[in-house]
Amino acid sequence: MAYSIIGADEREYGPVDIDMLVKWTIEGRVVERTQLKDHETGRRFLACDMAELSVVFNPPPAAVAPRPKSQPIIPAYTSYPPAVYAGPQRSRIVAGIFGILLGWLGVHRFYLGYTTIGVIQLLMGTVLIPFTCGVSIIAAAIWGIVEGILCLVGGMRDADGRPLSI
Repeated sequence: MAYSIIGADEREYGPVDIDMLVKWTIEGRVVERTQLKDHETGRRFLACDMAELSVVFNPPPAAVAPRPKSQPIIPAYTSYPPAVYAGPQRSRIVAGIFGILLGWLGVHRFYLGYTTIGVIQLLMGTVLIPFTCGVSIIAAAIWGIVEGILCLVGGMRDADGRPLSI
């Protein structure tokens, strides 16, 4: 099987085989949060989710003390299913338009998955208006427009850390 490493610049480096990935993992060039791409399926996943590399990241214990006879045997689960990112990537055009037009309500932040910041912007644009003599809605609107432009030029990521698609 052939794999590629997805760099921080979203470029693909590869293809390489599993033996090279194990070697790079041992050398520290591939870490648990490194994104990989399977060339056969086109699926992206983290290096820690690959069974062959999880042994390198989590080596088995060196020695195990003998179990007392009165202690029951509890099965140990050594592998977990790989993480699957739910849903498609979010669009930077949609997020940018939301930010520019409805940023004062935090709609773009809700769309990107940042619900806490979205709630803050929503409160600034609605509830806090009487208490701030309207300054909060102006601040929220400017904040939304700036973030909308950042979304359009690709300067923001979604809450999962993925870059926004076009």
